[in-house]
Amino acid sequence: MSPGKRFADGVIAATLCIVLFASTCVFSALLLLRADFLPLIIRDIDITEVLEDTEIAYYIVNQLNSLPFNDTEVDMSDLQEFIQTEAVSNELGNVFSEYARALGVNDLEFHLTTNDVLRIVQNLEPEIHDLFDHRMTETDYLILTRTLDDILDFEGMKVSGIIYDAEIDIVVPRLLFSPLLLWGVGILILVTGCILVLVNSKSIPRAFLLFGITTMISGFLYLMTGVIFSTYPDLLSGTLRTLSRLTGAMMHFVIRCGIVLTAIGATSIVAYLVCRLRNN
Repeated sequence: MSPGKRFADGVIAATLCIVLFASTCVFSALLLLRADFLPLIIRDIDITEVLEDTEIAYYIVNQLNSLPFNDTEVDMSDLQEFIQTEAVSNELGNVFSEYARALGVNDLEFHLTTNDVLRIVQNLEPEIHDLFDHRMTETDYLILTRTLDDILDFEGMKVSGIIYDAEIDIVVPRLLFSPLLLWGVGILILVTGCILVLVNSKSIPRAFLLFGITTMISGFLYLMTGVIFSTYPDLLSGTLRTLSRLTGAMMHFVIRCGIVLTAIGATSIVAYLVCRLRNN
């Protein structure tokens, strides 16, 4: 093979590796925005730490303790334990899915109704019983729903209002939550991997090596990012520090992504070494 041809093949392979690396990182990041992961994130948030000494925390606790059927004294730790139960976190994940669906079809006026919340609290009868130490009646459910509406203002939680409060362009969340983007990036990864193999069809072990190195680097960066910000959250400041407390589970997911990608990359490199040993 001439030096020019070897150089051209090297440039193509390097470009494919960069595309594969970038698309792998984007794909993993997009997975974090899927509703399936929200319950995991909720179960890892230190709600007490995030809300402690805030007016909203005092107001929520005061409202719940003022309920006529409440037979116990609820504090923030009780509320955190309630929210992080599997049933409650899954219901919150379902709510997130509904908002994401509404965003996807441009239903900017969508919001939870009192009937929606009434259905949700009725589904959570065992968890609510444990929180208030009380067997709920239909009237109790209605009172609780009205209280939650007073706290959260369901009608005010429209898709358009949430986006406006976040001060972001509507196109950004619509794109990020679009399943088409996730599928598109996944297909890009698959196509790039196939092209990488075809370009190196005369040397399959080399394709294994390039794919393994690229994937392993992606995994290592994810792993290091998750470990560093999970272990040393003080490296962040201001808004980012608050965000890191809210998304501790995301860091754990990033670590798991890093482990998986590193393992896949290592497996591909092992396959390269096996092929080389057999050829020798």
